[in-house]
Amino acid sequence: MRSPLAQSAGLGELPARPAAGAGRAGPPWPWFLLLPMFFQIFYYKAETSLLYPLSKGWAVLMAPLLLYGATALRLPDGPLYLLLCAYSLAVTPFLSMIYLPNSLVDALLSTIRAWPLTFYFSFAATLLLLRPSEEALKRGALAFGLATFGSMVLLWFTVPEAWYQPGAFGANLFSWDDGRGNYIRMPMMLGELALFWMWRRFLLEWRPWQFLVSVAAVVALATMYKARLPIGVSVLIMTATLVLRLPSRWLWGLGALAMLPVAGAAMVYGPGLPELLGHIFDESLFIRLRSSVIAWDWITSDPLKLLFGSGSTSSYSEITMADFFGYADFWLTDIGWLGVLMEYGAIGFAMIAAIHARALITARAARNGTAFRSALMDYVAFELLCSVVYSVMYAPGPVVTVAVIAWWLRMRDAAGMAADQPGWPDTATPVPQGGRIGLEQPAG
Repeated sequence: MRSPLAQSAGLGELPARPAAGAGRAGPPWPWFLLLPMFFQIFYYKAETSLLYPLSKGWAVLMAPLLLYGATALRLPDGPLYLLLCAYSLAVTPFLSMIYLPNSLVDALLSTIRAWPLTFYFSFAATLLLLRPSEEALKRGALAFGLATFGSMVLLWFTVPEAWYQPGAFGANLFSWDDGRGNYIRMPMMLGELALFWMWRRFLLEWRPWQFLVSVAAVVALATMYKARLPIGVSVLIMTATLVLRLPSRWLWGLGALAMLPVAGAAMVYGPGLPELLGHIFDESLFIRLRSSVIAWDWITSDPLKLLFGSGSTSSYSEITMADFFGYADFWLTDIGWLGVLMEYGAIGFAMIAAIHARALITARAARNGTAFRSALMDYVAFELLCSVVYSVMYAPGPVVTVAVIAWWLRMRDAAGMAADQPGWPDTATPVPQGGRIGLEQPAG
């Protein structure tokens, strides 16, 4: 007998949910190796030797799986992703040759940031090929996330002072600036997922050690990673998920307590408060404001640029965006959604916003009360909140991959599969003659 959820998914007769522990979860190590590639861990880290070019070319290496995923799997947002891939990989570089000093090679190279959009199909095909259990994938993701924190702490205490060099955002793994001193630009995608998972475990089990580990992770981020917006957003999400679990009568008191630091700072610093805020944000805020003005003036100078976008240059181009606009600190990826609008226009902006909204909706729908699934939703929320400053197209791979994981988890739920049961959700369903596997997203 099939459940209403399975019936709405078009999965046919499905096996009953096996007893807990009935299946063998499978090894997590393939996902420890694969997920960092789909999450773009090494995509901008030239210091990682061969992993850097491997990560850059991962979308190309996954081309056969991309083709299979796009043609054989009926993914819920497949048409939207295909349209966005065609627009960002064909239309946008063509426009960049019109509006910017791009050659054909430069225009093609400028699309590198958009290549991970194809992970929506290739990662889904990878799941079909390897048929893991939820438990194996979870363990692989969390193991790498925890290893990220461990590696950062180890590097912090062992790397020589001379290795820390000033550089553009994200360019150096070991960076330095006047405002923050030394800091490690660790790729924290899976690290953030592990942090949210640990915090969700604490909210479910209320064990002191889980709280202490979560706090220690935030302290490590604050003292070694020192990226203010991601750290602030992490704390915001952790605080919000805690507050939402508290009785409503506590909220007024907590709100009053939260205002105490603000009132205290106003009383202590008084007229010097703007200077304090300026020191906290140093010149990065003013750089972004100046870049935003340049971008807005460029976009609004021509209705066609506003509608279709004007593309971008790449870091390999002889003339970069900073050169073109005569402002050394101009970075499209550093002005949030305005940079997306400038590069892809209102049409591309709408599609990019849509896939991120769909990722959040799908991740929210996949929750089942476990810490890992809740952490997936927290991670998408984290990326969206950070996108106020950091462009979602700087590294779209993590959100795209989480969207596929969430869809896959819902399919497993519809098939009645246990978390430790490997296999593909529709193994009991014949493939139609047309060759397309009926895997629409369950309703609701």
